[in-house]
Amino acid sequence: MNFRRILNIYKSFWFHVFLDISSYILGVILAFFIRFEFSLPPQYFNIIPLVLLREIPIFIIFYYIFKIHASLWEYFSLEALKDLTLAVTLEKITFYISYLVFPITGFPRSIVIISYVLSLLMLFSYRALVRWIYEKYRTNSLYKTSSPKRVILVGAGDAGEKILREIKTHRELNYEVIGFLDDDTRKIKKTIHGVKVLGSISSLPQIAREKKIDEIIITIPSAPPSLIKKIVSMASKIRIPVKTLPGIWELIDGKVSISKIRNVKIEDLLSRDVINLNSYKIREYLKGKRVLVTGAGGSIGAEICRQVASYEPEKLILLGRGENSIFNIEMELKMNYPNLNMKSYIADIKDREKLFYIFSQEKPHIVFHSAAHKHVPLMEENPDEAVLNNIFGTINVVDAACEFKAEKFIFISTDKAVYPNNIMGATKRVGEMIIQNYNDNTYTKLIAVRFGNVLGSRGSVLEVFKKQLEKGGPITVTHEDMERYFMTIPEAVGLVLQAGSMGDSGDLFVLDMGEPVKIIDLAKNFIELSGYSLDDIEIKIVGMRPGEKLREELWEEDEVIEKTDHPKIYKIKRNSHISNSALQKYITKLQWAVENRDRNEIEKIFKELIPTYKKQLDEKVYSGKIQKQ
Repeated sequence: MNFRRILNIYKSFWFHVFLDISSYILGVILAFFIRFEFSLPPQYFNIIPLVLLREIPIFIIFYYIFKIHASLWEYFSLEALKDLTLAVTLEKITFYISYLVFPITGFPRSIVIISYVLSLLMLFSYRALVRWIYEKYRTNSLYKTSSPKRVILVGAGDAGEKILREIKTHRELNYEVIGFLDDDTRKIKKTIHGVKVLGSISSLPQIAREKKIDEIIITIPSAPPSLIKKIVSMASKIRIPVKTLPGIWELIDGKVSISKIRNVKIEDLLSRDVINLNSYKIREYLKGKRVLVTGAGGSIGAEICRQVASYEPEKLILLGRGENSIFNIEMELKMNYPNLNMKSYIADIKDREKLFYIFSQEKPHIVFHSAAHKHVPLMEENPDEAVLNNIFGTINVVDAACEFKAEKFIFISTDKAVYPNNIMGATKRVGEMIIQNYNDNTYTKLIAVRFGNVLGSRGSVLEVFKKQLEKGGPITVTHEDMERYFMTIPEAVGLVLQAGSMGDSGDLFVLDMGEPVKIIDLAKNFIELSGYSLDDIEIKIVGMRPGEKLREELWEEDEVIEKTDHPKIYKIKRNSHISNSALQKYITKLQWAVENRDRNEIEKIFKELIPTYKKQLDEKVYSGKIQKQ
């Protein structure tokens, strides 16, 4: 009879019941023999049947109450052991109470304790044996086809223990945990489920070589970026891939699982506080509303659509000029939100007539305006297109929203609007002025939200780095002191939605982006995350491009910043120095300059309209050096 047939017998329901009741009877009988050191006086042979006739029915009752019969022995767990212990304990208590009420003459009360221990031990033992045989058989059958991947877990805490337990349970993952690493000296040389804590985290390179490790998994959800960076750096030098559990803020349900392990991302290496959103307030203004998103196919616009969809809008209207990108986000939303009422329009925000048609058809309550040209060097070469799209396109969307009485209009701005040093930044600054100046005579609340760079957007620095790395390098950086504020797309969009929930007409909000990051450090981290060492890939300084600044600001020196109810969102007091009528005159001049493709005139108008245009107060760049004023 082979193992599989034996295992099938163990899986039989009636065999389970028979063996459990037999074990219980044997436990009671053995308790009598042990009590009298295996010299059982003859009179007790008459007492044993009386005890069994009372105990077994009580045991059967609790046996079914706790569904002991329904537990699969090959998956016997601590939860099953808890139920088993409760059933046996309550049976013994009930029996002892019945003994006190209806005594059995000559019955030794110590038998209750002895039989309790024996019965529980026997019931547990063969379940544990079946579980062990099952795991051993399954492990051997899986490893016959392929050798397991040898992994080391960094972090011997609760999360590490859960991941180890899951790996041991799910052998089909084909992982073999060789050991733990942890900086807690009390844990070193100790074991967790038979797996040893081999040493401190700094010993990773040596242990990984000795143990022939194939993969490293960071099992510390609260790991600071500095620690992840240290592990990634050590692993890149010995060519071992690193995976990690998401941070605490990503583990929404709080559950640690092997399915949540992912590759380390560049954002894991950035020092940022956990961002908490007031979902109730966001849901309050989005649920049951018609929401329109311009630039819905772009990185920010698509994420706005994803997050808005989760708040149960009445309808989500996607507007963008790129059919492929709109198609992609539409398919994604249909898959993830099958009941979402959605409509997509292929349209250009410069097409005023088409925009008004769309707004007349849909009459959106909330408008998120993320459509914009954003690439600084390209806009320096095409200033007329930048003005047409980012200024006149914005005017078109604002006018349409106001004409059809949208409740709120949220404009996505950028830190490049602060001390604007380029055409793109200037167009966004004018967009902020439009929001602040148009709000006086309209039902629609016009709100602007300003933030810095987002990681992973189309055409972002990470995309450039990736393409350069695929070609074997070099990775190009424009200046060794170049730095930028960074935030992940979901974080930035979450805060945009939050700002929309608290915004009033004419408000300009700015997001707290954390500490700025040097682009050269970002490049180094990206190289190591990609499995290379810094010796393998050259980082080349190529010089600053037209319109670039060494560093960006989130607000200007003379702008007054106020706190809001959210610690990561600030409000800038009305900063437009110009009246609405004067702004309209400059917009008319810009229209003439654009129609005549007159770059000099566009630049001249920006200098008159924006006092800080190309006049940074905190730093000036001369031959690549920063001179502080």
